Amino acid sequence: MTQMVSSVTEVAKLLSKHQYAIRGTASLVLQGYDMGVDDIDILCDKETAKFLKLSYSESKQFKSYFGKKIISGIQVEFMGDWQIKNPKGEWSEVLRPTVNNIKIIEINGVSISITTVEFELHCYALMGRWSVFHKIKKQLRP
Repeated sequence: MTQMVSSVTEVAKLLSKHQYAIRGTASLVLQGYDMGVDDIDILCDKETAKFLKLSYSESKQFKSYFGKKIISGIQVEFMGDWQIKNPKGEWSEVLRPTVNNIKIIEINGVSISITTVEFELHCYALMGRWSVFHKIKKQLRP
């Protein structure tokens, strides 16, 4: 956890003047959910992706400006203007951080943008990752 926090704060400092949010399991762990974290996913917009010099790529399930970096010993994956293909073969809306899907937390005096739980549920549903979706739902606070 300490290594993840160090990595997250480094990312927050790097992107403090840009549109970004920590997403995925790292976002959920930072909000107190019991999840495993293998890497840190960063959602950003196209302009932030260009700042990071990310290349546009498309796979069977995802398309975005994408890149990986090791920060404080943890792999960080950046996704700019991310889209997810559903089982019907349709692309989702462009996913990027907005005032409606992020919140700001503070760790060690550093402001960090993270995605909301509702947004994470939406993403996991789009990806068809129902086991993770239900694990989050079981932990939702009233």
